[in-house]
Amino acid sequence: MLAAVLGASGCQGGAVLEASATASTATAPTSTARAAAATTAEREDALRQLLDERASAVLAGDVEGVLATTDPAATAFRERQADTARGLARVPLGSWSYEVQGEGPGLGDGRRAELGPDAWVADVVLSYRVAGVDPVDQRRQQSLTVVRRDGRWLLAGDADGPGRPDVWDLGPVDVVEGRRTLVVGTAERAVLEQQAALGDAAAERVDAVWGTGWPRRTVVLVPADQSQLARLLGRDDETGLAQVAALTTGVDRSSGAPGAAGAVDRVLVNPAGLEVLGDLGRAVVLTHETTHVAVRAGAAADPPLWLSEGFADLVAYSGEADLPPRVVAQDLLADVRAGRGPSGLPDETAFDAAREDIAPAYSSAWLAARTVEQRYGRPALLELVRTTSGRTPVEGGSDRGAEPGAAPVPLAQAVPQVLGVDLAVLEQQWLEDLAVLAGEAG
Repeated sequence: MLAAVLGASGCQGGAVLEASATASTATAPTSTARAAAATTAEREDALRQLLDERASAVLAGDVEGVLATTDPAATAFRERQADTARGLARVPLGSWSYEVQGEGPGLGDGRRAELGPDAWVADVVLSYRVAGVDPVDQRRQQSLTVVRRDGRWLLAGDADGPGRPDVWDLGPVDVVEGRRTLVVGTAERAVLEQQAALGDAAAERVDAVWGTGWPRRTVVLVPADQSQLARLLGRDDETGLAQVAALTTGVDRSSGAPGAAGAVDRVLVNPAGLEVLGDLGRAVVLTHETTHVAVRAGAAADPPLWLSEGFADLVAYSGEADLPPRVVAQDLLADVRAGRGPSGLPDETAFDAAREDIAPAYSSAWLAARTVEQRYGRPALLELVRTTSGRTPVEGGSDRGAEPGAAPVPLAQAVPQVLGVDLAVLEQQWLEDLAVLAGEAG
């Protein structure tokens, strides 16, 4: 499942104040304003120094060094920070740094009374890389609460403003490294080891279909339960997550600008979803999500959702699994036989687990990708995925060594460009194939 990605870009408008600043009309800052500005700059500089110390401690695996940057009076926060630091010491980090953006939201009266009048919330961006995986930074917005203790600024919390946790913020984490998979999670080690083995096998299957023009290493995050998964996704509740065994998250590519290269997505696993799957089902899930990681690496945009999900399922069901439609899509094909089948390709709302049953949409998408492959060939299917995501294959049609291409081509233009038929014709071919498959399965 390709989840709604973690937004990392956006545009925030604001009023523009027009004024004439001539020598005779410009108003000089008051001494009070200058003092306030100096105070703000001084405390932000002090915070930068503190966060530099913290970053160095994280990279060194120095738990006591991390705790030295926290407020001794914030006992619950310190305990969580100790767990986080111990977990991060197990993660092969290549870099870790902070950037202070400015002041965040104001503190409520109760919180300010608890922390003291000098307490404030800083808007901070955390940047880090996992060694051997991330060619560019992973970035997280954080709200860090800062207090003054004995003339020194210290951290007293991270929940007084917007922000989304990483898995190591949820509790003590363990780490398992496979040949091509790094698994980090709060789940039991046996679950992490299983995911590492499945991830290694999935990477090989993806190579066989997509090629090797992607980082070829996957980071899999496994929370202890579904409630932790909801927190990692920034959700207030678990609505619809019971339908999801795993999903992929990463930077926002909605702008469609070329060159969104390098960022490596993460696979999030839902332990509750894994419990109802057998070995084959778990293998299919990890291959599906690894396909998303490969396709999105170097892409300027996501392909249309039906094509993205359909292609990921096609890779997942190929190879050793080689599952036939009568097994995977039996419910959809039964609906077709009963006259309740789809009339068109599934739109984005059909994949929203919080709204409805998403199984028919996934079956429809897979069989649509299958129609493209069987009628036009696998190279054409790969080219359609690349064209709609803004990727350019190297000469010869292989994805080996692919680099970011131009802006993605809209589906309505890409289909005739790649397949030589209009989108309406492709959609009709898919419906015809559905009818044939329904008859065979019946």
